Amino acid sequence: MILNTGSVKFYNGFIYHSRKGDKEHFFKNKMNAIFIELNNDKSEKKYKYPTLFSINKFNLLAWHSSSHGGQLKCSENRNLYQFILHLIQKSGAQENKVHKIKLLTFPKVLGWGFNPLSIYFCYDSKRSLLHSVFEVRNTFGDIHHYVLNNINKNNKVQKTLKKLFVSPFYPQKGYYYLYANELNDKILTSVDYIINKKKVFSASMDLKEIKFDNFNILRAFVKLYLFPGKIWINIHLQAFFLWLKKIKLYKIPSSQKIKHSFGIKIKKK
Repeated sequence: MILNTGSVKFYNGFIYHSRKGDKEHFFKNKMNAIFIELNNDKSEKKYKYPTLFSINKFNLLAWHSSSHGGQLKCSENRNLYQFILHLIQKSGAQENKVHKIKLLTFPKVLGWGFNPLSIYFCYDSKRSLLHSVFEVRNTFGDIHHYVLNNINKNNKVQKTLKKLFVSPFYPQKGYYYLYANELNDKILTSVDYIINKKKVFSASMDLKEIKFDNFNILRAFVKLYLFPGKIWINIHLQAFFLWLKKIKLYKIPSSQKIKHSFGIKIKKK
């Protein structure tokens, strides 16, 4: 698969998860994320990164393109940039207005990692955010892309029907309110899950850019902000706590055939 990347930024901050209702549950984690500029270019380019970070190679900290896209495995001549343009085109938006795509995601640590949520930010020539794509992956091996298009016209927060079974503690119904934005040196995201017009779950990230160098990579590793499989381990640890609270479990449905869906403008009251 052809893939070139430009600048890579390094962020740290918190992830918040909150379950609402009769049996509430809350946790937060301090995490590090990377913000990668994707290139739609077949030429070989060299970018200088910290020695402890690699792309598609083993390192203390690494990013692997194979962790994304899902459908890319069926088309090796399409890179991530083109894949996202294809989704935008299918949404009915004009993909030729996109001039830059950046990906917010979690790096692998010593070759181990899991990305429950990655977000693509699509900008026009004036660096205004046009579209965003939420790439959601569950621990059962399935993936879904929620495409929010024409954000400047249809609001940065958009509604999408829940299409991917994420947690056995929630039924396969309801919808999300999704939001993501880059503000100077910060990135803010939120996911609100609604069933029967009631918010039953919310998750958010509050990230701030820090210098991307070996010192900050090692510092994050030593302080356990980064360690192999941290996200995967924490997902199952929190699931154990929810099980102890005797929260109802739902049967895992068969894999969804539809792998992408599109946001709906939220009507202001």
